Amino acid sequence: MTEVIDTEQTERARTYRSTPTTEMVTDNTLIAITKWKYVWKNGGGGNSTCDFAQLKAYATDEHIRLLISKFQQSGWRETSKSANFRYIRQVLSRAFNTQSGKQKVKVQLSPETCTQYIHAAYLSMASTGVGLNGKPIKAKTLGWLSSNLNSICKKFGFGTIPKAARNLDTRSASLDSNNYTPKQLRSIAFALLADRKALLARYQDESLPEAQRRTAFNRLVYNAMFITIYYLGTGRTETLSMFLDDEWVCKKSGAGRISIEGFKARGNKVEQRSFTPRASCKRFFESHLSLSKAHSVSLGLDKHYLFRKANGMVPNSNNFNNYSQNYLVNYSERIQLLIKENPDFRLNCNLLKSSIKQYAEQKLGRSKAAENTRNAPQTYDNSKYGKVSKGEARSQLALGLTALHNLGKNPDGGTVIAVAQAKEAVGLVISHEEWEVLKEAAAEYGVVKNQNGGFCKGANTPQKKEFQKNVDKSDFLSDEEKSQLGCGFVVKCFGCSNFGVVDDPHDIWRLLSFEQRLNEAMVVHQNVEHFITNFGEVKANLNKLKARFKKVHLKAAMKLLERECHPLWDENSVMDIFRG
Repeated sequence: MTEVIDTEQTERARTYRSTPTTEMVTDNTLIAITKWKYVWKNGGGGNSTCDFAQLKAYATDEHIRLLISKFQQSGWRETSKSANFRYIRQVLSRAFNTQSGKQKVKVQLSPETCTQYIHAAYLSMASTGVGLNGKPIKAKTLGWLSSNLNSICKKFGFGTIPKAARNLDTRSASLDSNNYTPKQLRSIAFALLADRKALLARYQDESLPEAQRRTAFNRLVYNAMFITIYYLGTGRTETLSMFLDDEWVCKKSGAGRISIEGFKARGNKVEQRSFTPRASCKRFFESHLSLSKAHSVSLGLDKHYLFRKANGMVPNSNNFNNYSQNYLVNYSERIQLLIKENPDFRLNCNLLKSSIKQYAEQKLGRSKAAENTRNAPQTYDNSKYGKVSKGEARSQLALGLTALHNLGKNPDGGTVIAVAQAKEAVGLVISHEEWEVLKEAAAEYGVVKNQNGGFCKGANTPQKKEFQKNVDKSDFLSDEEKSQLGCGFVVKCFGCSNFGVVDDPHDIWRLLSFEQRLNEAMVVHQNVEHFITNFGEVKANLNKLKARFKKVHLKAAMKLLERECHPLWDENSVMDIFRG
């Protein structure tokens, strides 16, 4: 059945909907922006005047108002706003002034104008040795600036700069990093805690002049910021913005750790923070939070801010650099020793954060470390703390290439089987008590400990038969000597059913010493393919074995390795491995 449509009613509806009303008309919020000049704190702690009216020479008023609104919504600290304003002015100035012809068109901030600026700066650096401003610039610095411009465009919703256009010798593809070693991290922690104790005693000495006590208090704040980064793995900006509304909550979470709740930080909005650091940091936080609480109250602040100087100001980068690279160097023997061992050593916030996060990755794994340090996996991978040491890189490379090797031999088996074969470890892991029982029960087979850190059950296996065949070919040994030899395949043990490891720190130390020599052997091999052919599966098996030890025993063995390599694995004992 066909319905009758009232055309007059339909036309009226269309007419009504096309008629604007006061409720349907909205104001352009960008036109309402009338403030063009802003005064923001710069990185040096001083005031920096940022006049957006200067950009009128290069861009339209509408685009400048859009930039101002983006700055207001960015959530940046004043130091970031001041620096980013200068970068944007440089990009717009360059894009406008390089136009050909007398009639120049106003430009806009975009990935395209940023790319043009980056390439112009790179060409200037490559041809003249200086940047567009006439000052010397390194490719690494230019790469950092390119990454910063990309972040600005992305935050403003203008798109992203292609990575190929901004990846200028920034070492982002490097497997190695310049992070602190675990030994350096411990020295840094001891130096900071010792200095805190001395500063606290100085600040509490009421016989000192007020000026000296204020200086001691300021240094306590700088010191506390470094220690907080060491314990929590936070960045400097996040750390400095921390505050407490109410009392903080601290409770045990097991495995020698505590759970801290109550910290807040300012970004685009106030966000709650929770941490699970080592329990050893509880005493520090109780001391510092008590001090910072009393200081916030004395200043009449609306919040309990954790890091404020005696005058109530937020510390700046110059304060921290002066504390860590001048004051601490002069008064801390541990820092002086680190500089003596490595003249390039410097203590700074970013490198400390990076090292702590890399250490977390080694202990907890990549995904767990990214989660615990409140980073997206992509951010974690792209940052310096996503890099690994050379030794760990070789280990991962060996595992990955071995999986590809197994996949090539069995393409129909799928990648899952290839990875499983690469990670397969035949060796047993037993306790010391089980080892004693095994020795007595299998004495007829000649159960003995091997040089590589494991033990051999002595049964006839293909590996043992292969070794005996090689021994029989020797003209230098008598028949009696040949009969007394068991198996000498130190490397092939890890794929043999006879092989096992005692879960004991001393035996694990021998195993880790063997692995360290194996890592060093990779450097002198003909190429990576040759190394993988010889030792790829050994490296994969070693990784699997280490995951099966008790953490306490593995940690004790790692401490022994840090002091020295096991005497059985001196340079003379590994010539066969180093021949490549």
